[in-house]
Amino acid sequence: MKSYIYYILAGFLAFTVSLNGQNTYRLTVDELFERGLQNSITIQSSVVKTQIAEDKISLAKNKQLPDISASGLFGYVGTPIILDKDFSFLKHSNTPDWKQNYQLAATQPIYQGGRIKNSIEKAKLEDVVARLSLQKDKSDLKLWLMGKYLDLFNLYKSKDVYAQNIEEAKVRLHDIEKMKEQGMITTNDVLRSKLVLTNYELVYKETENNITIISQQLDIVIGMDENTILQPDQAILTSKLNIGYETDYVYQAYTQYPELRIAETNIALAQNNLKLTKADYLPTLSLQASNTLARPIPNVSPAQDLYLNAWGVTLNLTYHISALFDKKRNTSTAKHQVYLQELAKEQQKQNIRTEVKSAFVKHQEALDRIKALDESLTQAKENYRIVKNKYFNQLAILTDLLDANTVQLEAELQLTSAKTNAIYTYYQLQKVSGNL
Repeated sequence: MKSYIYYILAGFLAFTVSLNGQNTYRLTVDELFERGLQNSITIQSSVVKTQIAEDKISLAKNKQLPDISASGLFGYVGTPIILDKDFSFLKHSNTPDWKQNYQLAATQPIYQGGRIKNSIEKAKLEDVVARLSLQKDKSDLKLWLMGKYLDLFNLYKSKDVYAQNIEEAKVRLHDIEKMKEQGMITTNDVLRSKLVLTNYELVYKETENNITIISQQLDIVIGMDENTILQPDQAILTSKLNIGYETDYVYQAYTQYPELRIAETNIALAQNNLKLTKADYLPTLSLQASNTLARPIPNVSPAQDLYLNAWGVTLNLTYHISALFDKKRNTSTAKHQVYLQELAKEQQKQNIRTEVKSAFVKHQEALDRIKALDESLTQAKENYRIVKNKYFNQLAILTDLLDANTVQLEAELQLTSAKTNAIYTYYQLQKVSGNL
């Protein structure tokens, strides 16, 4: 048993030295958010999507401009053969060996049934969705970062609590060994005390391992060296969190929650798609001007090896009659898409009310839990002090002492967890109301 304890302690000390040798960095909440927004791959992807949406608007607007095209043709013309009615050879036709054709044309759309206008509007709405999605991704990232940050805070607090309990367990073990030497207690108490100390040291080591793991997860997202051990700002528990009324958060969510605004924009997109669908059944009108330079002159026989330059202006009217066969179904589908998006918006509003209610109640619950656990911790400390005195006066058994110590340990950990949970539920409330 002694050799086992020795190896555990040796490994624990070696790990502690290794951990202390790593680079540490104290990270505030403001810096956490700033670095996360700057370095997150998700946010960078969302920014690129907004840039793509901007380009699509420009491309849609370009459809209003004339469509200008230039074409050229240069080739060799084989000697034509003139045949009799029975396909017997008569003679070769005397024609030029080379042909050329150059054309410059410009087509200006005059009426497209609203296609161009609605295509521009569609691109603008898609740009709005992209920007709202970026806002949503930022809010999601902040909440994720805060969750990891608070996990890290809990681990550091747990590390401190276990460090204190390790020191307390060492002192207690020393006193118990003295009592054993005096014949006041049995070897069983010594062994159990050593096991408790070993368990505390193992949990302490696991806590440090978890600190390393979560630090690395945050390091990757916020763009820091992956081997940096992050230390949260201890002042976060003392920060003042102002809480309003539940109805105020619902109102704020209705006006600024990204997912609800995306749902509203999707309705506008579906309505725009309905207009584009109807435009397919309307005629198109365009004006075309062209200039052609051709050689040889093709409209005379035999062809003359001369250049012909001709220009003209035409008014083109097009109507797709076959599109009428699908008009009823396509229009019905587009209208149903509008209705689906309206239902999605109403569903999102219902989700907002339930999410705000849940976050608001959970935050109040967390605050009440802090008050209760704060009092429980005071009682647990006093209980441990009394039982400890009783044990060393041989008025209580070791089991009572260890149980009292366990209750005190759990009360300290639960209080820290309740405090960080109150902060997390506050940020959840801010996110669902569109304030994060």
